[in-house]
Amino acid sequence: MKNTENFQLETRLKKHRDFWGSKLTAAQNETMERHIEFLRDSGALDKVLKKGDHAPEFNLKNQNGEIISSYELLKKGPLVVSFYRGSWCPYCVEEVKALDLFYPEIQANGADLVVLSPQSFSRTEKQAEELHLKYNLLVDDDNKTGKAFGLVYEFPQYLKDLYMERFNNNIQKINEGSAWELPIPARFVIGQDGKILDVLADPDYRFRPEPYATLTFIKNLAKP
Repeated sequence: MKNTENFQLETRLKKHRDFWGSKLTAAQNETMERHIEFLRDSGALDKVLKKGDHAPEFNLKNQNGEIISSYELLKKGPLVVSFYRGSWCPYCVEEVKALDLFYPEIQANGADLVVLSPQSFSRTEKQAEELHLKYNLLVDDDNKTGKAFGLVYEFPQYLKDLYMERFNNNIQKINEGSAWELPIPARFVIGQDGKILDVLADPDYRFRPEPYATLTFIKNLAKP
């Protein structure tokens, strides 16, 4: 088991923020900031399920084509459920890798972890294989589970235009979905009774909670 105590996801995320901040024009950066602020001001976070709420059950396909049941996982212990945008997002890739690093310790403390995105099965399969992921990477078809957790938003036209023109990312096509939609990145800890014990969500996709904070939370749950 690797020593994760001194690992900081933020260090890796900052490198991407600095890189993309310099690569985008002032107008493009303003467009990105505009939408993040819109999500904050529109009350998008108010729709996200809160501590004490009952978490929706889900049955989703993993990278191996197996159906993973949250109900079955919760029989064994607490469950960490992390939502990310997709393998095309460098911030998401860093978080996915970081969670894999912490996964053995999460398991050792009696919990499990699943990580969800709305991207297609083929992209999920490829990402899990390339990164040699140990946990279940799940396909949230058409953002159904993300919507149940209150996380999903639809792209305004100005943001669609930027993603297509600057990044060549057609989100609807990447997700093989019915609309241009993504989840707000979020991480939940769910107790065995199905109640949400902790939730960390941020409309600014460039920032993610530290895996060590989640691990510490899990460790504290295991204390008598």
